[in-house]
Amino acid sequence: MSSPVHFVLVHGACHGGWCWYRIKSLLESAGHKVSCPDLKSLGIDPSNADTVFKFDEFNEPLYGTLSELGNDEKVILVAHSVGGLSAMAAMYKYIQKIQAAVFVAAAMVRDTSSGQVPDFISNDKIFDYHFGEGFDKPPTSIMVKKDAGRKYFYQRSPLEHISWNAFETATSSSINGRQIW
Repeated sequence: MSSPVHFVLVHGACHGGWCWYRIKSLLESAGHKVSCPDLKSLGIDPSNADTVFKFDEFNEPLYGTLSELGNDEKVILVAHSVGGLSAMAAMYKYIQKIQAAVFVAAAMVRDTSSGQVPDFISNDKIFDYHFGEGFDKPPTSIMVKKDAGRKYFYQRSPLEHISWNAFETATSSSINGRQIW
């Protein structure tokens, strides 16, 4: 076996590190180290999505994982879906810590330093919008509607994988009316 690698897996919208459980298990059984941080307000992070207004704040758990690495330690960053935006931001801040980046059906933008993130989904069939600063302001978070997760995201997954994925309670943050998930 070649040298073990440290993988940092970045989840997408309305998910948490839990969504990588199968990949994490396979990589660890092959001798690799795997980190699956929950982005702010997602997964088991207790933060309220309606109070996360800055993209860097949303990414703090990922930044924390990377900042705790040893001086010569590098990781392979793997991002899915809109987790690609967080991965891109992390690459700008911690490029010396990134050995490689893999984008699995993930969003990529040229520069995330402005904090302005393009809108990706505005579909009332899939999402409910939350207005943490009042209805006269842009949405501060979104929540996947009940049963939309099964219909639009996990239609080919076994029911036991869907039942614990927390789609009915997962919210993702938004900044200035733009989803940052």
